[in-house]
Amino acid sequence: MMSKMWFCVFVCLFGCASAAKVIIIGAGASGIATASRLLEQNITDFIILEAENRIGGRIHSFYLSDGFVDLGAQFVHGERGNIAYTLAKDYVVHNPEMNEVAVYFEGTKKTGENLQSIGKQLYYEVSEHAPYENLSIGDVYLSRYNTTVLTKYKDDPEMTSYANFLLKNLEAAVLALEGAFDWFKVSAQSSFHEADGDQTLSWNGLGYKTILDILLKNFPNQTGYNINDKIFLGKSVNKIALKETSVEVTCKDGSVYTSDHVVFTPSLGVLKNRHKDIFQPELSPEKVNAIENLGFDGIMKIILEFPQAWWKKERNFLFVWNDKDIEDLKRDIPFGPKTDDDHWLSWFGYFGIAPNNPHVMIGWYSGPFVEEVEKLSEDQIGKAVFYTLQKHLGRDYNVTKPRTVIHSKWRTNPNFRGTYSYETVQLRMKNITSAHEKLSEPVEGGDGKQRILFAGEATHPSRFSTVDGAIGSGFREGDRLVNMLK
Repeated sequence: MMSKMWFCVFVCLFGCASAAKVIIIGAGASGIATASRLLEQNITDFIILEAENRIGGRIHSFYLSDGFVDLGAQFVHGERGNIAYTLAKDYVVHNPEMNEVAVYFEGTKKTGENLQSIGKQLYYEVSEHAPYENLSIGDVYLSRYNTTVLTKYKDDPEMTSYANFLLKNLEAAVLALEGAFDWFKVSAQSSFHEADGDQTLSWNGLGYKTILDILLKNFPNQTGYNINDKIFLGKSVNKIALKETSVEVTCKDGSVYTSDHVVFTPSLGVLKNRHKDIFQPELSPEKVNAIENLGFDGIMKIILEFPQAWWKKERNFLFVWNDKDIEDLKRDIPFGPKTDDDHWLSWFGYFGIAPNNPHVMIGWYSGPFVEEVEKLSEDQIGKAVFYTLQKHLGRDYNVTKPRTVIHSKWRTNPNFRGTYSYETVQLRMKNITSAHEKLSEPVEGGDGKQRILFAGEATHPSRFSTVDGAIGSGFREGDRLVNMLK
């Protein structure tokens, strides 16, 4: 009797212990998708533990100016074979103007052959038809660029110079698409399957958060599932302990939860940084191999709101920096990371107008300096971006200072540690096959039942790095649970 009393006192002082049939860790796309599958089968004995103070995970929509903008996932990539499109086809729109980019070099708009478009197409050709074992996307892309673009202009010094400087922009675009810091680490061969159709479908001011409401059948009308009482925010998980017939989850705040099954949905970045500390006992060597050899770095987004739209008909801009520009940057923008021959701002080259939000622009930043640039203040980012816009567009536009500057911090946020996964050259060289499938394999308890399940974009074998891949993995684990619980 006394021992039970002391246990109750301990629980009250050091954390509340509670139980649920299922614990879903993470309220991102995969966690919400898992919950939706359970609810469809009238399974309600579950809770969701979310480390952030909001739901959505790497979907982060917020209202600014005239609509929602996305600091995380923004586009629905493809139509046929895409779960997100199937769910949201009535609410997303085509934006053909996304392919119309005004390129500025040395302060003037480039005319003539569209090398930016040619470079983009070259990436898709390389990634779709790459019979190159153990080679990186950087190796193959450079080889193809040299034998096509640079060879074509070998007798034209002006175009050769421009094509060489544009190469950094093309590299930055590849890194943004792959979510990597270094294109020599990304495998040219990939098991990723591109869904047919438009790759830049837009939510047109609704924000990607809408997909969460669609999953819960609360869009366009709030008539679906209300799971507010099942989601616990600010619950960073420190330990997942596998018992004989149950799982015990301990949070950073000291709270303890027990369940029959746990679905772990946090990012591959979290697994890379904390899997040894989180899981007790440690994960299998095969699963650890997959975690350590898949890639997970990050990109950054910059959201700018202006008092008025100073641009004209052009909606998307690409800025190409030359060697003199980089020397000017070292003098004019003294803050932020740089090397002897490079400056962080020279990796910033693309800005586009936010869909259905006429005073807002969205910039994409990728490359080797992302982690350090995330640590800059909004004031520093704002000064650097205003400098960029004036330098490249000052002759054609009366550029004004932004009223609001917001930049993402996915890489430095301990709850994410980056943006999305990619397959590495190292993975291929070590002949690690089916890494995504290995990552998704459940962990069994002492009774042989599947106790710890894994979801998230990195666990999808062919649509990793996408929201629809995350949703698909959540459906997969939700169906697995239904089969075990029904």
